[in-house]
Amino acid sequence: MTYRTVKQFADVVTPEELFTGQWQNRPSVLDDCKPYLDDRWSEGCTNAWKLWEEIVPLGYKGSYQRVRAYLHDKRTSPRPVAARPPSPRAVAGWILRHPDTLTESEELQLKAVRTHCPERRPHPSCPFLRGHAH
Repeated sequence: MTYRTVKQFADVVTPEELFTGQWQNRPSVLDDCKPYLDDRWSEGCTNAWKLWEEIVPLGYKGSYQRVRAYLHDKRTSPRPVAARPPSPRAVAGWILRHPDTLTESEELQLKAVRTHCPERRPHPSCPFLRGHAH
């Protein structure tokens, strides 16, 4: 290593200071296609080859490897954890059981189902569901 390189390493206070230079924050040939790739990724299309084939007709002139690397970063980044929706059997069980036998958690989940699925709200005149909260 040259004297200048050693001095550069010795003078930094944090490692982040080393990540500066001519290659950082450069525009990428993929930048114009990233919104499209992000939309398709969120729709469930995670095949890099298929996405590359879709963006080439849109004017992308870069390589497949660049698309694959961009998607690899998305694939390896932590994903937000979403709660699984209750099964239809569980929801049917909550609806058919007497409201006094439901746990607090089951009551909250049933309320959420009824909020998100208006067709699952009981009709006020239904004699079988009088005890359930509407």
